[in-house]
Amino acid sequence: MKTRDKIIETAIQLFNEQGTKGVTTNHIAAAVGISPGNLYYHFRNKEDIIRAIFEQMDAYGLEQYQLVLDTFQPGTLETMEQTFAMIQAYNWRYRFFKRELTALIMNDPLLKERFLHTHRTMLTVVRQSNDCSVASGTLKPMPEKEMALFSEEIWLVALFWLNYLEVGGEEVNDETLRRGIDLLRNMVRPHLTKKALAELAQREGTPLPETKHKPSFLPGFLRPPS
Repeated sequence: MKTRDKIIETAIQLFNEQGTKGVTTNHIAAAVGISPGNLYYHFRNKEDIIRAIFEQMDAYGLEQYQLVLDTFQPGTLETMEQTFAMIQAYNWRYRFFKRELTALIMNDPLLKERFLHTHRTMLTVVRQSNDCSVASGTLKPMPEKEMALFSEEIWLVALFWLNYLEVGGEEVNDETLRRGIDLLRNMVRPHLTKKALAELAQREGTPLPETKHKPSFLPGFLRPPS
């Protein structure tokens, strides 16, 4: 692994464990095993490292979403649930960013601008996914305003489910992820076609797959990096 990549990966680990305020560039350099001067050759300061992490987040998230689309039929309930689980794996990998989201983007105009672009893009992706679900007969057609609000509701829950668990003093595990899936199902239920309602009834009788690694709720290829 190149030194720049080592710096980024080490920073993610330290930020996740200690938060961004408790970690300095000297801490990161020491953990990587390089001098502070070597770190500054690649990054000007800690804010520069966080921006680089966000760029990685963008690329990683798109890669994982494409993997879901390549594996499961677009527009189905299964794809919705797999996408939700993928987003939780993504959120767990970069949990420091989700925990400190408001402070990070409000204190860095460049990062804020980059985040808002991604945020708007993801709202568009959710809307396109919902339109695909209507076309495939999973969701019932909705008026424009209702569809826009429904898409925003799904993105809001997917984006902040792990934050909700942590601020409520709950552990991120199989059980709490299942509750997130149950919440998603409850949100979409009123909008499902008769065919999709029958599929949902069948899916609700099938337990989610389990793994052995924390967070252990993620099936197969959706496990986050350790």
